[in-house]
This record gives sequence, C-alpha cells and structure tokens, in this order.
Amino acid sequence: MTENNREKTSQDIDFMSSPSMQRALRKSRLKQTIRYTVIAFLASALLLTVVFIGSDYLMNKKLRDNRNFMQRMVKGANITGENTYYIHNLFSVLGETTYYKTIGGRQIVWDKTTKKIPLFGRTQIIHRGSGMVATNGMDEEAKRTVRYNDFNNERKIDFYYPGLSYEFLPKELDLAASLDQNMLVEVALSFKEPMTLDQLSKTLGHENVNWLWVDTTSESQRARMNDELDDDSLKVKGGGNAFGFEVTEAYPYSASNGPGYIGALEGASQSSSSAKKALKAIKANAQNGELLISGAVVTGTPEELQRFRTLDFIRASVLGVTIDKY
Repeated sequence: MTENNREKTSQDIDFMSSPSMQRALRKSRLKQTIRYTVIAFLASALLLTVVFIGSDYLMNKKLRDNRNFMQRMVKGANITGENTYYIHNLFSVLGETTYYKTIGGRQIVWDKTTKKIPLFGRTQIIHRGSGMVATNGMDEEAKRTVRYNDFNNERKIDFYYPGLSYEFLPKELDLAASLDQNMLVEVALSFKEPMTLDQLSKTLGHENVNWLWVDTTSESQRARMNDELDDDSLKVKGGGNAFGFEVTEAYPYSASNGPGYIGALEGASQSSSSAKKALKAIKANAQNGELLISGAVVTGTPEELQRFRTLDFIRASVLGVTIDKY
C-alpha cells in the first residue's frame, strides 16, 4: 500500500475527531437531553395531577362519610345546629365544627371541636372546647353532681331513667321558675313513665318544648344499673349522649314523628355503631310499634316555664344553660 493510501485510510478511521462530527454529536446530545427533560417534566406533571386529583377525590369521599348531619338529627339533647370549616392539606384535612343550642328562641355556641381527617387512617379529635374529660363536681346546694361545659362554663343537663331507684331526685324547675325574668333558661325533664308521642302531646303540650328524649336502654340494662351502680351520678344519661329529636311549636309533634325518627336513626346506623345499637333498643322498647318518650328539654323565660311545675308525671328536672334574654 502506498503512503498516500495509508494517509487516506488513517483519516477515514479518525473521522469522529473532525470538528463537524463533534458539533453534530453535541447537537444530538443536547436534543436528547431536552427530549428527556421534557418527557420527565410531562411525566412528573401527569403523576402529580393524578396524585392531586386522586387525593382530592378520596378526601372528599371521606369528608362526606365523616359528616354527621344524620347523627346530629338523632342524638344530642337540644344541640340543634352545627357549622364546619375545613382547612385542606395534601393528605389530610382539619375540620373545625361549631355546635349550637337553642334557648328560648336564641342560639348560643355550645361547643367547638377540631378533627384531623387523614386520607388514610382514622379520624381523630385533637381538640374539644367543652373539654376532652368531663368536669364534674358535687354541688352541696343542688345535692347532686353538677356537670359543666368547659367551653362556656354552663351547666350540662342530665336525664333520670324511669324505673331506676335514686337517693335524690332533683326538682330544679322551682329554681328555674324563680330566676330573673330577663333570663332564658334550659331545663331537662325526666318522666316517671315513658309515654307515646300522642300521650305526651296532650299532657306536656308544645309551647317551649325544644327536644324529646328517647331512652335506648333495655329492661335488663336498667336492672343491672340498679343492682351494680351505687352513685346517682353514674345512673343518669348525659344530655350530649342522649338520643332523641328536635321539636318546634310551629310544627306540633304527634305519632307521625315516630316513623320519621326511626328512619333518620336507620340512616345514621349505616355509619354509626352507637346509632345501630340505639335503633335495636328503641324498637324493642316500642309500645305496639309506637316510639316511647322518657324526657324532654324545655326552654324559655322563668315565667314561661312555670306551667311545667304542676305536671305530676315529671319525675326529675335539671337546670341547664341560663343566659340573658337581652
């Protein structure tokens, strides 16, 4: 092979080092880098979109499941309203709920709770205005254990079961009726015997009646409470956990309210084990299929509550919230 031929062959073999080829390679690598960057960006954007949309869908579904509108319709003595404000994060939501009571036509804030609702896992109550633990104290003047709401320092109401024996039965309607006439007062009434809605409509009436208590204990449970519990304070039903429903003067209650309440309770029992147990007990306690009422919450001025003092079927009465009328 001649020397010229060897030079040409050497140059052909070393073509990768030529400036034009290097420029072409750099341009190709730049295009490839841009292409991979765009693909990675689009893939990340798509993934984040899927995560955000999926998280939002699952969180909204969980929020719908956690809403307790139906639960509030069937439980909580004279707690007749609520309003919830949500603070959204990527994988959790904070729900701040305000609860209200109606006293003589006025609404007051009764409680506030903050719940953490995670995308996965159980909902947790991280703060409750009325206190995570009950504040109780023996009141020498009232001769009973008086329960207070830490949020507003108002008295909580209790119901006394028909048929159970107590060392002392409070008669605080007299106290309520003697208060200043510029006050609005809440009183929980407990009956000597459960009554049907029609019976109660004729005897208790409708004026100043806010809420009706439906006892959810069975006969065997009440017998066990009588035998095993010595302290009166352990044998009362706290208003916050009592089952029942709101009533108004504008729409007088009657036997027709019974099926409606059972229907609401059936709806609440789909997501609440306590409502499910209550439904079973209420149906077992029913009289010929009719709902039985064991107590009521009445509110108004002291003068308006005077008429309840003469009703002989009232076994006990407990003073609750007292606020200024004006």
